Amino acid sequence: MKLKSLTTVIALAATTLTASASMAEDVTVYGKVNVSLNKLDYEVNGDDKWELESNASRFGIKGSYEINEHLKAIYKLEYEISVDGDDDEFKQRNIYGGFQGNWGTLIAGKHDTPTKIAAAKVDRFNDLANGDIKSFFAGENRVGNTIMYTTPKMSGFSATIAAIQGEDTNEVDGPTDGASLALTYRAEGFFVALAHDSDVTSKDINGDKYLTEITRLVGEITFGDLKIGAMMQDAEATDEGVDVQQNGYLLSSQYKIDQWVLKAQYGTTENDIYFVDVDATQIAIGADYKLNKRSKLFAYYSAIEYDTSDGMITIAPENQIVGIGYEIKF
Repeated sequence: MKLKSLTTVIALAATTLTASASMAEDVTVYGKVNVSLNKLDYEVNGDDKWELESNASRFGIKGSYEINEHLKAIYKLEYEISVDGDDDEFKQRNIYGGFQGNWGTLIAGKHDTPTKIAAAKVDRFNDLANGDIKSFFAGENRVGNTIMYTTPKMSGFSATIAAIQGEDTNEVDGPTDGASLALTYRAEGFFVALAHDSDVTSKDINGDKYLTEITRLVGEITFGDLKIGAMMQDAEATDEGVDVQQNGYLLSSQYKIDQWVLKAQYGTTENDIYFVDVDATQIAIGADYKLNKRSKLFAYYSAIEYDTSDGMITIAPENQIVGIGYEIKF
């Protein structure tokens, strides 16, 4: 879908909103524009330049309506848009339809895995180039052909399980080919999640894709205006003949001072890719200045160093980015 057809999407959204008035639907058109000017110093591939980046800017429609007093229909259609003009196509994000009741929520479509969702709270530089933990952690996946169920909250506990259909294979081994699940606990000032992926396609730090088994433990604790988060993860490729493993951890924090939010993040992964060992270490710092509830200015610095050893030689190239930008939500 080209961006020139955006007017068609907006017109459709307007028609939907008008029609919903008579159907007692709850429909919302939403999105955000997140743009930054980045100074890149990439020793890995030799890039050293300035770039304007559209950091997962998006446009979406979401809504719900009551079927009866015990059942509600829900839906979401969300697309990534290229504000900087580098890409003329919409990219699918979370797109689904389903049902919700006092028994929980059931959806089908394309969605972030429960494992990815579990890390959202501690990824302080989510969506930012070289800052998002997807730069050096496996498991940050959004997958199609997904059926996902979330339980209602029970004394702070909830669980989410996603069954993923492997429609690109000829094997018929049951109603699901991959699975992702997470058990979470939330209380005032406290969050913890244990998540697991089984045979879910994920990328290694080189960008190569494999079926992967991942176990992820995430936690965050709040002390007034201070938040401290941590994550530990083990991952291993399950494709036959593939010898790829990863383990690592992340520490992050943020502190609110009036309209300022100061952020810091440190993470490292040890990657065994066949006969090569690669250690990736990230250090990131930044600050947000909130203009109001829906807009902010921000600046950040992120460096990821790769220590690579093949048993004979060790190199340590580094990717560095300094960026300043803004975010407007609607």
